[in-house]
Amino acid sequence: MTSKTEEKTKKKEEYKNDQVQVVVERKPNCIVEYHVHAHRPICVEAHKKAAKSVGKEVVIPGFRKGKAPPELVAKRYPGELDKRWQEGIANASYRESAQLANVPVIRQDANITFKMESHSRDGAKLILSFETAPHIPSIDPAKCVLSEGKAPEVSKEKVEETIRQTQMFFAKWEIVKDRPVKENDFLLLDVDVIEEEPEQKLFSNTRFEVSDKSMAQWMKKLVLGKKTGDVLEGMSEPDATLSEEEKKEFPPKKVRVTIKAIEEATLPELNDEFAKQVGAKSVDELRTRIKELLNKKAAEAVREQHREQVTTFLFSNYFEIPSSVIEKETQFRLQQMIQDAGFKAKWDQSNNKEKQELIDNVKNQAEKAVRIFYLCRKIAMDQSISIEPKDMPLASSDPIEALLFPSPQHHDPRQPDVKQAEAYSRLLLEKTEDWIIAHARIGPPPKKAAEPKKEGKTEKKPAPKKKAAPKKTAAKTPAAKTPAAKEEKPSPKPKRKSAPKKK
Repeated sequence: MTSKTEEKTKKKEEYKNDQVQVVVERKPNCIVEYHVHAHRPICVEAHKKAAKSVGKEVVIPGFRKGKAPPELVAKRYPGELDKRWQEGIANASYRESAQLANVPVIRQDANITFKMESHSRDGAKLILSFETAPHIPSIDPAKCVLSEGKAPEVSKEKVEETIRQTQMFFAKWEIVKDRPVKENDFLLLDVDVIEEEPEQKLFSNTRFEVSDKSMAQWMKKLVLGKKTGDVLEGMSEPDATLSEEEKKEFPPKKVRVTIKAIEEATLPELNDEFAKQVGAKSVDELRTRIKELLNKKAAEAVREQHREQVTTFLFSNYFEIPSSVIEKETQFRLQQMIQDAGFKAKWDQSNNKEKQELIDNVKNQAEKAVRIFYLCRKIAMDQSISIEPKDMPLASSDPIEALLFPSPQHHDPRQPDVKQAEAYSRLLLEKTEDWIIAHARIGPPPKKAAEPKKEGKTEKKPAPKKKAAPKKTAAKTPAAKTPAAKEEKPSPKPKRKSAPKKK
């Protein structure tokens, strides 16, 4: 079945006036070609302007600068004259064609090229080529079917463990130097995946508790009985308590674990005085507030599950995107990544094939981000969804929540425009996806299709680690899920400097 987009791509539109006759042809990736037949008035006027332009710049014996007859200028400088003549024909042809066809360019500084097939004073045939704004489909939220989200269980044991995590923020830590690792110790570890080139760092100087509830079994077996400074190699393995699906998601990987330090923790006594220290009046109130907070986070987890399903739904609405937009976003992401010292070291150690694979991966992510951004902006325009100052996330006023679940870095109006655009894009994504969720249907979860087998080496995920003991560090800002900067509003008339250039 032929889509509307394909039909529009194949369809040719024809326009004409006293100056030009133009056929509009739409190509893949939002490329538009104007097949133009420029009539005599355009060609004569363009030749006159070209001769005058060249004449102003050259000196011919017997004439003052700029006063030589056009015929003599054409005879002495035929190459330069013809070049400017073609450019003049192309400029005038584009102006006339753009007014007739009214096809918007992708942005104001868009590059417009031309190919001259023939030209004389009597007329010219040429092809003008440029990128146009993408045609974004309208989104029907009723077509989005969401499965019921699964909220994490908030049990009595979960509440008590969260209280214990709260106490750890106020624990007294002592370095152990005279004995090996034992049960219930805390370790500062570096963990690296070493079966890949270059190696991949998973954790750096991160605190783990040596216990069944906090550390994966494979890691616990590896570190028990070892000492500070030991460098251990082993295989990450999923715990037996995980489901078969989870085990498949985290295949074993060869890792290196470096024990940086062994620590013992003395927790503060759980009493009303401690409760007041974290913003509650009593231990009972602390339990109640933590239960409420965990229920709130469980509801947010369901919301995030629905947002992921909405993202998948949005990707099913295909449309073509200009290549230059994807390339621009890819370059931006690579420039941001190269500023990270770890990534820079990995990049410098990679061979050409590995670098190309990495670039291809970044390009794939950039295309997804651009696609989602365009769709969200379309929904926002259609549904009058706007981003206001009050929508910007604020730091939690609840000291317990701020302690246990530190928020990402918040938007600062003094930040550079790129940072403001990232915050805008993130909020736009959330608000538009929430609008779809509000109007979507709830149904049974879709059946998972069998994934095709891939040839060659495939990327593996390390087995999951259990939650590490808290360290008093600021939370990192998650990567933006949408393009870093907004596209300029397309204009049907590019600037003079962007006038057609000869290929």
